[in-house]
Amino acid sequence: MKVGVFAGTHEDTRMGVDLLEGRGFETLSYPISKNPKDQSLLQYYSREELTRLVEEKIVDAKAKGAEKIFIYCNSLSASIDIDDLSRRQEIQIITPLDFYKELDSSYKKLIILAANSKSAYGVDALVCAKNFRDTISLGILSLVEEIEKKTPPEEIVKKLGLRDLFNFFNKMEDGQDGIILACTHFPYMKEEFKKLTDIEILDPAEDMIDRL
Repeated sequence: MKVGVFAGTHEDTRMGVDLLEGRGFETLSYPISKNPKDQSLLQYYSREELTRLVEEKIVDAKAKGAEKIFIYCNSLSASIDIDDLSRRQEIQIITPLDFYKELDSSYKKLIILAANSKSAYGVDALVCAKNFRDTISLGILSLVEEIEKKTPPEEIVKKLGLRDLFNFFNKMEDGQDGIILACTHFPYMKEEFKKLTDIEILDPAEDMIDRL
């Protein structure tokens, strides 16, 4: 199957491409922005422009044989009307959002780590749409920028003081059920995060592949 891979920057688009090609899919690559800050500016202030850019690239992907669209970016997915685009272009669009909408109700206390606060708010709204959950939602653009620079994960932990942040999570009364990696850059940090906490790390990527 040929799949159009969309994401906010060249780096997370490459991550999506690598993920799918490692599972045997043929891919077409469609980054939307040059860097994380440009991506956030589009998402905050230019929803119509962002939608136009994505739709133009979907048209191109279809012309090149894409059977489905895979948006490997949480904040991009939350910033455009996916259902409307899918209907207009008559193509299935897979995003991380379905994972949040259908998250098991047993996860009652959640930490949401996202690229920016707009994305964190969007994910929070989705996981609480059917069931109220006690959430802590954080947008950490500096973490995305360090991953874009390919800074080693252990150095990122030191540079951004993430050990202190995870100690805060670990010491919370009654504990937390899960930490959602609500940015597709963040699997880069998953193994390092596992060294900092025993809280379950929730990564939407596997669910997205199942939907393909």
